[in-house]
Amino acid sequence: MTEEAIESNAKNKNRVKAIQSINNRHFQGIMSPSWSSDIDLWFKKYNFDAEVMVSLFDHCFSKSTPHRNYVQAVAEAWHGNKVMTYTDLENYYQKYEKTTKIKSAITKKLGRYNALSEFESAIVDKWVLDFGYDLDIITIALKKTTAKVNPTFDYFVKIISNWNERGLKTVADIEKFSEEFKQKSKNAKELKKGANISTEYNQRTYEDIDKLYNDLQKAKQSG
Repeated sequence: MTEEAIESNAKNKNRVKAIQSINNRHFQGIMSPSWSSDIDLWFKKYNFDAEVMVSLFDHCFSKSTPHRNYVQAVAEAWHGNKVMTYTDLENYYQKYEKTTKIKSAITKKLGRYNALSEFESAIVDKWVLDFGYDLDIITIALKKTTAKVNPTFDYFVKIISNWNERGLKTVADIEKFSEEFKQKSKNAKELKKGANISTEYNQRTYEDIDKLYNDLQKAKQSG
């Protein structure tokens, strides 16, 4: 028997054991054949390890007695987050816990009673999973709403997207940038006053300050 055949045989045995374990733990040993067929199909479709499949049912049954569609929806979510092994699943749970805390902090700051929408939730996932931002960084963005009467989710999006576009990845990076921004804003005010230029001063975005400051510097040099 080839090494590949041995590995395949071991995988099949583990899958059979997983189905037996699920049957005993959640179906009192009388799981219907349709569930067995579904589990076998999910093994092939998602390529889960046996431990992951057992964990899938543990998770779903901890919520309630789930419908088949619910179990498959959770399986789809895990698969979409590249979960195949138990180590993958542990990493996924850590990321899930992190994003959940951040989403809760955002909804609280926005004064909402309901959770973020599916679209908003996906954006927060992107901040954490793609941008690599944690709660410490996003808390800085949350604190920037102090002067806002009715802060919106779009306000956070603009701040955090700007940080990412500028390559700011740590709290130290952001704090340094914020100090430089404040100084540039102060300098722009002084330059405008001294040069008596009628350029409109607008502090609503970082881009406005950058452009104003550069324009005023050029005007001063040319004068």
